[in-house]
Amino acid sequence: MLFNLRREATLNSAVEFHGIGVHSGENVNMQIYPAKVNSGIIFERTDIKNKDPFIKLSPNSVIDPTLCTRIVNKSGVFVAVVEHLLAAFRICGITNALVRLDSQEVPIMDGSALDFVRNFRKTGIIHQDPFVPAIVIRHPVFEESNTGKISISPSNNLNVSVELSYDRINPVIKNNNSYTFSFEDNLNDLSSSRTFGWIEDYEKVRNMGLAKGTSEENTIAILPDSTIKNAEGLRNPKELVMHKCLDLIGDISVIGYDIIGDIKGFNTSHALNNKLMRKLLSQISSHEVITDQSSTNFNKALSFA
Repeated sequence: MLFNLRREATLNSAVEFHGIGVHSGENVNMQIYPAKVNSGIIFERTDIKNKDPFIKLSPNSVIDPTLCTRIVNKSGVFVAVVEHLLAAFRICGITNALVRLDSQEVPIMDGSALDFVRNFRKTGIIHQDPFVPAIVIRHPVFEESNTGKISISPSNNLNVSVELSYDRINPVIKNNNSYTFSFEDNLNDLSSSRTFGWIEDYEKVRNMGLAKGTSEENTIAILPDSTIKNAEGLRNPKELVMHKCLDLIGDISVIGYDIIGDIKGFNTSHALNNKLMRKLLSQISSHEVITDQSSTNFNKALSFA
């Protein structure tokens, strides 16, 4: 099957979100505006004075991806917890937008991408003329950490699969430890899958200066006996591994290209996802970059025999 390049897209009109930063605990007001073609996703910190307040996405803009994805510009101005918003942009097909916010974090909302996706679809999405450039994977790209690994292999489409398996999580998720999807699937459950954490880690994370805005309204809380503290329980049996996929979608979005390939992750993390994107960007000349559906190299790039 030939991969059809998608068109760039932006919002029909501006949309607002208000909430709390899950790590800072600060209130956040965020407005997202339509943007012209080829703009990409740009963040602007409206609370910053006397420094460049704009941050352009790229794998190299990601710093210290501990418990979230944080992007920074050359002036040291940063925005944290961008992953759920970026995932919502990708799920809705939005490639051009200006994100203005008055704090250091994207609001956590309910811990998923659901509020973003719903409001983007309600506001409306406008498709634009240019195609989104895509990297056709010509050879496997691999990264690993002490606890996980992730790879991209040649394929005729973008497919994503994630598997979780480690001592603490296995009693919680049991057999619901893997999830595979493509963007042709219904992604409602994926969009609504929330972030999660262990109650016993709460004070440790707080002492790191993080999780000041965490509550059961925005985080799945796992008790020491491996049960869920939240009154509603899980939204679906695969919610935890689905959330890892949601994070992955957001994290790979920083590269600025679509990817034509099979992504397979095992015990993924923000740091591991970013390592993979940095490696892919560093060796992009050894893959095939498609910018136009009528490119003479398009069919050749998709021939893996």
